[in-house]
Amino acid sequence: MNRFFIIIKRCEISVKKYLEMKTKLSSIEILRLMKEEHSYKELSSILGLSAPILSRYINGHVVPNLKRSRRIIETFKDQLTDLIKKRIRFEDGKIFNHSAVLYDPNLLDKISKLAFNEFSSVRVDKVLTVETDGIPLAVEVSREFGVKFVVAKNRKEMGIKDFIEVKRIFSSGAYSYLFIPKGSIEQGEHVLVVDDVVRTGFTLETLLEVCRKCRAEPIGIFVIICFEDTLSKLRQRLNYPIKVVVSI
Repeated sequence: MNRFFIIIKRCEISVKKYLEMKTKLSSIEILRLMKEEHSYKELSSILGLSAPILSRYINGHVVPNLKRSRRIIETFKDQLTDLIKKRIRFEDGKIFNHSAVLYDPNLLDKISKLAFNEFSSVRVDKVLTVETDGIPLAVEVSREFGVKFVVAKNRKEMGIKDFIEVKRIFSSGAYSYLFIPKGSIEQGEHVLVVDDVVRTGFTLETLLEVCRKCRAEPIGIFVIICFEDTLSKLRQRLNYPIKVVVSI
């Protein structure tokens, strides 16, 4: 029995080391992305690190320690937030166009690294989103975690016999259903819920209900854009960590 627990402990240590190394490597990738838009002098001013040190990180000669890696990623988050805000085109009040964010794979790659940084300390077995605009983000985030993603759809797909379905009720009283293939999320799995935009929170809460109906465990929510008033209400109602890149 003791030997069994020793093996488990070693596995936990190995996973922890892997996640720490992935965080360090992510910070280097982020630095390289930032270097595409900033000079070494500008990066030095933004990060408070000398140009020679930044050069060694970016060129792969040295790996930053974990504390510095997290600081680089956190600083990058502020930069990325400003970039996303500049790409959102407001049309009328709460109506906006964010296609310049959603369909830029390079930008989504950066955003997915933030998602990994936010949830790397917890187990993630699946990524769950809703069709259709949540799919590009789910693809990148699932790739970052090395897990599969599941898309909840508004209709049953042909060729699939069994579904998990959850009723989605809107503030107007209207309702619809979300469906996922039965077995696509298994009992006991830890699920990260992601979406591109959260306006009212009804769809998000329905995705959480999908997890519960599958007897899976939602471990958190990651969203690119969310309205501030909605975010405040969700944090009061939901007992899950909610990470938002841009609140408007």
